[in-house]
Amino acid sequence: MTKNITQNLNINTNWIHLNNFQKNIDLSFFNHDKYKNDIQSLDKKMSDILCDDSWMGNCAKYQLNSGGKRFRAILALLASKIFGLSKQVSHDIAICCEFIHNASLIHDDLQDRDLLRRGLPTIWNRFGDHTAINLGDLFISASFEIISKIKTRPDLKCLAIEELSKTIKQTLKGQSIEILSRSDFNLKMEDYESTARAKTGGLISLPIKLVLILSGNKYDTSYFKSLYETGVAYQIQDDLSDFLGLKERGLPGRDLKEGKMNILIMHFIQNATQGEKFILQKFLKKRYDSISEDEITFWLKMIEKKGALDLSFNHLKQVSERAIKISDKTDKKLFRIVSFVISSIITRITKNTKKI
Repeated sequence: MTKNITQNLNINTNWIHLNNFQKNIDLSFFNHDKYKNDIQSLDKKMSDILCDDSWMGNCAKYQLNSGGKRFRAILALLASKIFGLSKQVSHDIAICCEFIHNASLIHDDLQDRDLLRRGLPTIWNRFGDHTAINLGDLFISASFEIISKIKTRPDLKCLAIEELSKTIKQTLKGQSIEILSRSDFNLKMEDYESTARAKTGGLISLPIKLVLILSGNKYDTSYFKSLYETGVAYQIQDDLSDFLGLKERGLPGRDLKEGKMNILIMHFIQNATQGEKFILQKFLKKRYDSISEDEITFWLKMIEKKGALDLSFNHLKQVSERAIKISDKTDKKLFRIVSFVISSIITRITKNTKKI
């Protein structure tokens, strides 16, 4: 089904605008190859910290070896270079953020009952619910341990630990709101974006916050407004990836099966008839295991037919432009970081849909 869905989609004007927008982002300051040795070193350090011969150690090894772009690690390294933080401390921040990211994936897969991630069985699917809960918690505890051992001023270390705790709480609140709003057609677009800022924006901004804290820089919360906007862009990209079957988690449309109010459903209900809304809401409330792939295929085609895919591409471009514009007005250093983040987010979609 994945092949049929993607092959039948047409490249539209908004996709072209999004692609051109990404190509025009200036990334002359960034060279991915320069970070390869750092990433290899970080992978070894993460393995040394968690991957012993115990049951949990072997499960951690499975999780860390399952792949991933190490996006948050690179973000920490880039921010450290821009703001002048030492290499050792930047590595510790990178590991901390990767551990938190992995914990969020493990727990998210369990709550969503996703069978695959990166083309491999998820932790709960392979090792059981109990292991998924414990392993996610293990990654979280390890992230705090990393920060607590950083050699720096005690006051800065306390602030970093406090920020890490705040970000985790914010992410959990965002995740709970997303779960509680499933199949809720009263959800407004501003609610969708607000949840994305909390759930996703917080984790994206975490590496930069820790870099600024541990380098002794002072800031207020408004400084990170553009980074929270990148969280909205990331969530839209994630929703599009699910719709197009780009996430290596099986067939497309898993969000439909889980009843999630993703960006495509939000745009669909804004343009659907009352009858179409009623039928879709009834479908989204069905039991997960009672939904057939034929039903998902039907709704994927209906959503695309109503123009929701085109509108979602445009929505991603608008949010991306907004994030970069805000960062440009805030700080030139932050502008470079946000430019890198937005370019990375958009590329996840455009590079995989060129052949559609």
